[in-house]
Amino acid sequence: MAIADEIAARLTGEFLDDAGDRLARAQIALNKLANRPKDTRPLLLDLAREIHNLKGTGKTFGFPTISLIADRFEDYLEANAEKTPFPITDLQRFADALSDIIERGRNPEPDRATSILRGLPSVFDFDPEAISGQPGRALVITRARTLGHMLARELANCGYRTQTASDPFEAMRFAVSEKPDIVLSSAVLDGMSGIDLLRAIRSIRPTASLPSAVVTSFDAGHPELAGLPKDVSVIRLGKTLSDDLALVLTNAGEVSRA
Repeated sequence: MAIADEIAARLTGEFLDDAGDRLARAQIALNKLANRPKDTRPLLLDLAREIHNLKGTGKTFGFPTISLIADRFEDYLEANAEKTPFPITDLQRFADALSDIIERGRNPEPDRATSILRGLPSVFDFDPEAISGQPGRALVITRARTLGHMLARELANCGYRTQTASDPFEAMRFAVSEKPDIVLSSAVLDGMSGIDLLRAIRSIRPTASLPSAVVTSFDAGHPELAGLPKDVSVIRLGKTLSDDLALVLTNAGEVSRA
């Protein structure tokens, strides 16, 4: 074995050992939360800390699916921290998904990763009777958490489960691994513009045909929108957002509104 391969194998082993320890501590917190203690805050902080660390280290050591699951775990935990009763069963599904990957010692293949991610609980529920067609999955990229939550709620009303991301590079990885049914991006992001991100997503084979839209307050012709692919829709922030979004989803062939 070459020295570089030996070093990589050693680092991977150390990561898996550390990840296993962190997940074990997270599981202890989950078990204690299941007993419905009066003060849940210390346990929630313990759980959030361990999951956040897994999120940050997974992709660094060649386990991007661990980072994606941990990111979902964080969002779900934040959205349900005050919920009664606390959704232990749903949170356990995240922990089990992480445990399975750590025990196997390798990142799952793309199709398997997609299946795992699609099977996780979603932050936002929806009413299946409110839509026609099959529920879909959406990827929303924005640096504004409030906007991300607002779009997720709008999408939930149309039957979509939403994954949000703030890092455009992580969003690119997510788009390839999960293959969402639609991608919505803010025009302004950190690291690159939303326009450049959507162009990049459209430029590679696995995501070339994904329906996409940019969410913006800019007027048509604004320099920030220069280079937007012709078939990428524009959703304007403001009073017309819901109508614009419904039109985009309808044109994508995923939902229709009466």
